[in-house]
Amino acid sequence: MPTPTATVLVDSRRTTGVVDDRVYGQFLENMGRAIYGGVFEPDSPLADAHGYRIDVLEAARELAPPVLRWPGGNFASGYHWRDGIGPAEDRPARFDLAWSMLETNRFGTEEFLAYARLLGAPAYLNLNASTGTIDEALEWLAYCNSDLPVPEVALRQAGPHPERHNVPIWGIGNENFGWWQHLHTSADSYAELTREWGKLLRWADNRISLVGVGADDPDWNWTVLNEAGVVLDWLSLHFYWNELSYEGALAGPMASEAEICDTWGLIGAAKRRRKLNHDLRICIDEWGVWPEPYLSMTNQPEVINRRLRAEVGPPVHTEPVPMIEYHFDLKDALAHATWLHVLWRHPDKVSLATQAQMVNVLGPILTTPDGVVRQTTFHPLAVARHFALGTGLDVGALTEAGIDATNAPGGSLSALDAAGTVDPDSGQVHLSLVNRLPDDELLVGLDGIAGQAQRITLWADDPAAANTPEAPDRVVPTEDQIDIDGPLVMPPHSHVTLVFLGSQ
Repeated sequence: MPTPTATVLVDSRRTTGVVDDRVYGQFLENMGRAIYGGVFEPDSPLADAHGYRIDVLEAARELAPPVLRWPGGNFASGYHWRDGIGPAEDRPARFDLAWSMLETNRFGTEEFLAYARLLGAPAYLNLNASTGTIDEALEWLAYCNSDLPVPEVALRQAGPHPERHNVPIWGIGNENFGWWQHLHTSADSYAELTREWGKLLRWADNRISLVGVGADDPDWNWTVLNEAGVVLDWLSLHFYWNELSYEGALAGPMASEAEICDTWGLIGAAKRRRKLNHDLRICIDEWGVWPEPYLSMTNQPEVINRRLRAEVGPPVHTEPVPMIEYHFDLKDALAHATWLHVLWRHPDKVSLATQAQMVNVLGPILTTPDGVVRQTTFHPLAVARHFALGTGLDVGALTEAGIDATNAPGGSLSALDAAGTVDPDSGQVHLSLVNRLPDDELLVGLDGIAGQAQRITLWADDPAAANTPEAPDRVVPTEDQIDIDGPLVMPPHSHVTLVFLGSQ
């Protein structure tokens, strides 16, 4: 049987737009071991004097997040920021209803913002638009960004960082459409709240940018955009790909791409209808593989009813415990690489994204008492942060080969997914190629580009291969230099990055 073939069409003059660095952001939530036992573990011998895990910080710096989101997520819908400031010994413990955990509040605003500074990542704070109030939100904004002689500024000035924090991005709520959220609500109610909160937040500080809650429901999005789009810079969407099959995982980002395009159409229509002239785009502030059928399970009415009646419930955790932690495999890394392709294809639509989450909870970084594991999903993003520069390329991929995937648009996937970027200053071209064929090599011809290239290959003999504490380097990138003057041979189930230096 002949080896399947594909052709990649590259013209560095054909671009999709400038890629906003903020699409490579990360997200932290007080959940499981994302914070306690993740980025922050004062009792660990691997922690610095402030309690931050040094090994985690070093790994996070390889991902170089240009924005960091906190405190949630679902946790944000019950969080009151004053519980997490002042001397640690004076902070009250609270029972967190979102994750059935005892929250010590040892990690609060100052600890988070100090960590963001260590990463060089501007902060994105999520306001409690469920059990919180607008006055509480305005006071948190003043604490972080104001120099007026008000009580909240005095609190900050008495703390470890007297200067203004100048937090640039603020989110109004989290998943307020969902029954699992504190005080979830209707689209009309949320839209009105967002319009009024946004108005007052902007009156208090006109330098900030605001994120509103979107959903996988066009009716919800249309209502929010029409009523509150005037105060928003982004409408957020969340994408988790939780199909367990090889084909299902790879199809997830493609289904999300279709939803991005649909939502972008709603944004354009709402802007015309409301005569909005400001930049309003999409924020994907939670995304990633969730290798468990949990999300689809919770859409079953009998499960929802039992949980609403509290007939079943998780145990109460008084110590940080592993929660939705997985050993991600090569298949999952291919899905994450494909998702980056989506971002490079649509920089006009998506200008902010934060991966959920950075450490332990669905994270590309997994901690043990002795160190960290860089999961398979760590590597596509780390490679992209090093080589993906400037402007998205309008890359074409032609092939007759493919695989069936019932949850993909059209019910199938092309054998090759390709995307890339170009640096307008140096002319460096970066191509990212995913061979989706689970068992077959793929011969890839490059049309429009050739010559010397740096090649970074992420591959293992088994698409289910994972990095674990016992085998942390089972799946890692390999690098070499090649001279491309003919078809490129891609291994099955592989991700190959090609970097061409200089003008092509």
